[in-house]
Amino acid sequence: MTETVAVGTISHESNTFAPGETTLEEFTFVTDKDVIDSFAAGRSIQGIIDVLTERGYELHPTVGATALPGPTVAEHTYERIVQAFLDRCAGVELAGVCLDLHGSMVAEGTPDAEGAFLRRLRDVVGPDVPIAGALDMHATITEPMIETLDAITGYRTAPHTDVVETGERAARLLHSSVATNRSFRVGWEPLPMLLAGERSETDAAPMTDLIDSLPRTDPSKEIANVDYFLGFPWADSPHAGCHAVITGGEAAHAAVQATAREYATAFWDCRDTFDFTTEAHQPAAALREAAQSTVRPVVIAETGDIPGAGGTQDFTGFLATIVGSDDVRDAVVAAIVDNTAVSQCMAAGEGATVQLALGRHYPETDPFECTGTVRTIHIDGPIDAVRLDIGSTAVILVDERSNYHRDPDFLSTFDLPPEEQGLIVLKSGYLSPAWKDVAARRLFALTRGYTDQVLARIPYERVPRPIYPIDENATWP
Repeated sequence: MTETVAVGTISHESNTFAPGETTLEEFTFVTDKDVIDSFAAGRSIQGIIDVLTERGYELHPTVGATALPGPTVAEHTYERIVQAFLDRCAGVELAGVCLDLHGSMVAEGTPDAEGAFLRRLRDVVGPDVPIAGALDMHATITEPMIETLDAITGYRTAPHTDVVETGERAARLLHSSVATNRSFRVGWEPLPMLLAGERSETDAAPMTDLIDSLPRTDPSKEIANVDYFLGFPWADSPHAGCHAVITGGEAAHAAVQATAREYATAFWDCRDTFDFTTEAHQPAAALREAAQSTVRPVVIAETGDIPGAGGTQDFTGFLATIVGSDDVRDAVVAAIVDNTAVSQCMAAGEGATVQLALGRHYPETDPFECTGTVRTIHIDGPIDAVRLDIGSTAVILVDERSNYHRDPDFLSTFDLPPEEQGLIVLKSGYLSPAWKDVAARRLFALTRGYTDQVLARIPYERVPRPIYPIDENATWP
């Protein structure tokens, strides 16, 4: 008899400082067969599906729900997604469950959204069905997650290029449990430490060395999987921190916990060496550095307003600085969200001169008053976009938040071949691999916003204290 494994995805990285809420309209939300047919490509669930299919399991698809990182998930949206998942597992004879989760979702009234979901899932499937999870490197690990999941894997790259492979590892662990009737145990060491991804890219020390130290995992071994999880610093969570998480054999409890302590110690010992892996400056200084550069293009990441970390993507303070700077001769700024401005530009038409109150400043809500020329209107892609020229600065305006600008090729749509530009400013944190290939020089501008890289400036209220580096006297264990 073919054994059945439930598969599904619930994924959202929640920025609790961003205003508003993330509702169902912001999610890609599919169920049943569509999870496999139209949803899985490029996600951890793709790796899960590939491995389990190869091992001969019958897949029981449940729910696929993902959204761009954003504000706290609305209570009704969270409940709708979770209940849809649970309903599809109720009454089904399952050999296991293999999940693709983010790990840092916060829902209204539920700060540990994944942990609460997993406890409810455990109640539905029973105590003996193994549950494995593939998580983002920036997951916030909690006690309910550790108690409920039998096996955990996480991304080992930032930027994340091993997403599918992480799902494959989770599926192999689940298969090992089901095929051999083997019970796993998860060991966990949380660290009182906040760490942004821009200080922990995996192609630079100390993360390179820490990741390289992870054993090549083998589900048959006593220690079956080892991963670091760095948490998400733009969530004001009582569970905030970094984590070493170990999956090992149930009979090897002492070894599993000792291994977790060993890897956590190695991470903690590096705490003073985490630094920006891209040259970082205050905003005006970043522009001066770019102006003095002898190579092109210079790419500046405006790190305080990252849509990929839940930023609103509509702050225009840095744009105002660029337009008013004597150091900047020409620049491309991409992409600023302002649905009203996009509509006004489209109504005016290409070639028209428009006066706009664009976006807003942080922390004030004043827009940037400007006059510009509508150069290009683009309505053929997933979002509506406009190129607006303000003097010598080309600004890409979009009608909704997206990671559209992660692909350098999008600039060519607006007659702005990226390799021919002098300065390109992106609403971004660490750059995508594609942009790293394009940039002759990379800079961070440490702007203010809901993804502020200077963590000491963030108004935390629920994060456990003391916590490093905000509290330099934080100790562990």
